[in-house]
Amino acid sequence: MKCVLRREACTTTMHLHHHDAVLFQCSLLQKRKERVNKAVDLPGPWIVVAVATFAQMVVAMSNILLPTIAPKLAESLAVSPVLIGYQVSLTFGVATLSTMFAGNAVLRFGAARTTQLSVLCCGTGLLLFAFPHIAAIALGSVFVGMGMGAINSAAAHMLVTYTPPRRRNLMFSIKQTGVPVGGVIISLTAPAIAVHYGFRWSLLMIVVVIAVLVIFTQRHRARWDHDRGGANHGDQVAFGGVPLVWRQANLRWVSLVAMIFSGIQRCVLSFTVIFLVAEGRFSLVEAGVMLSVVQVGGSFSRICWGWLADRLGSSLQVMMIICVITMGSMLTLVFFDSEWNKLLIYLLFFVIGIASVGWNGVFHAEAARLSPPGMASVVAAGTTFFVFAGVLIGPAAFAAAYGGIGSYSNTFLLVVISAVVAFGFLVLAQRATHGRVRPRS
Repeated sequence: MKCVLRREACTTTMHLHHHDAVLFQCSLLQKRKERVNKAVDLPGPWIVVAVATFAQMVVAMSNILLPTIAPKLAESLAVSPVLIGYQVSLTFGVATLSTMFAGNAVLRFGAARTTQLSVLCCGTGLLLFAFPHIAAIALGSVFVGMGMGAINSAAAHMLVTYTPPRRRNLMFSIKQTGVPVGGVIISLTAPAIAVHYGFRWSLLMIVVVIAVLVIFTQRHRARWDHDRGGANHGDQVAFGGVPLVWRQANLRWVSLVAMIFSGIQRCVLSFTVIFLVAEGRFSLVEAGVMLSVVQVGGSFSRICWGWLADRLGSSLQVMMIICVITMGSMLTLVFFDSEWNKLLIYLLFFVIGIASVGWNGVFHAEAARLSPPGMASVVAAGTTFFVFAGVLIGPAAFAAAYGGIGSYSNTFLLVVISAVVAFGFLVLAQRATHGRVRPRS
């Protein structure tokens, strides 16, 4: 009997030792797995923001490059520089259509891969620009437009997935600074390069940046795109999420606000120099300096507006503040007098930039917050459609109104009225959001 008990005890002890050994082995494997995961883990949110910002910057640089070097390009092609207007319209027209496919592309291929495809489209367009023929310029504009239309959807998906919700407005605002920063870089470098070395060398500068960005993104693509093709939203996201945005009341009102804001922004950027030269008796150089002040104000304010929205916990409140500042600053512009104190004039145009150019980040963050779960990229595609529509409609409407009014300053009254309408849409968006209780994502 004792032998049997001793044997059972030994067997039990052996099982216990074996169990402990298994646990110890599992613990070692778990620690090893954690070490491996740490070695290849997802980059922090700031890496995601950096990639999204650089991608936004590259797309912006590709978009504004030709208008910046238009005189040298026209000289090379033996055409009139005014044709650049058609190139801009073609680019934005294709970008508007491209938004209809961008959301589906992110769902199917992943946000990182779509980012790569977006900047590669821009790179292809830039390479086509190097050929001295109008047909090549037109085809290159199509590729750049395709890249422009896809970038916001990919960035929205990455930022919503890999950045903390409490800092989302700031993250989106930082990402949107890529647009004015890209504009400043091109404005400062491209003309000088084109004059001294030829316009093709200015194209090469952006192509190099694109290559670096694609290679860096490839390093993390597999993990960033782990959710690609995870859900079949085919029927729900037809036409790039535009119907989805329109059906959801708060998204619809916010998108209409973005359309108005983008139209105002493009009018300010397109007509400030002309207004100051024609009616303000500024020289072309002085007017250009004022336009740069507007850009600086927009670049500075994007991050500040994002920070404020996170502190207040409401992007809609911040956009209402932007509306009020737009009304006041643009109404002041109606009564503009070049005899005013120079410091006051600089301050006025800085404030105009703060409002008219600084709104983008908080809007994209709000659209991402309001989007259904897993559909941030599709909603971003749908809302971007409205943004590009504002770009296409705004300057054309301003020019048509000027033809009837005959005064740039008085035509800016229409901008004030547009801001009032946008404020009304924001009130409707706030009511719709409160009526549709949804926790902050």
